[in-house]
Amino acid sequence: MSVDVSRVKRLRRHLPDAFRLPTEADPRPDNRQIAAVCAWAAALGLGGMAVALRAFVGLIGQYRVWYGPVVITIGLLGLACTIAAFASVHRRRLPYALLGAASVSLLLGWIVTGL
Repeated sequence: MSVDVSRVKRLRRHLPDAFRLPTEADPRPDNRQIAAVCAWAAALGLGGMAVALRAFVGLIGQYRVWYGPVVITIGLLGLACTIAAFASVHRRRLPYALLGAASVSLLLGWIVTGL
């Protein structure tokens, strides 16, 4: 498997700009965008609480070696994507892509905890 060096260099150059805290020189995000990101994150938080309750019941129920690490990894991935969405709120589309990834993580958590 070969790695495209130019793609890696471009990613290393653009990634820190995408996930930085805004400065005074950055334009202020639109209030609707901030409200949308907050509402989506709140919905993810409520859904995450439901998944966490199901995961707790699954952890104290039947013992499965794989269950704990998988549920924790899925939860941390979703949490990291949600935090990154807030860190990139000054971008136009990136917060929504990250919240979409967090939603997929929440759906995976719901599926795994239902097993």
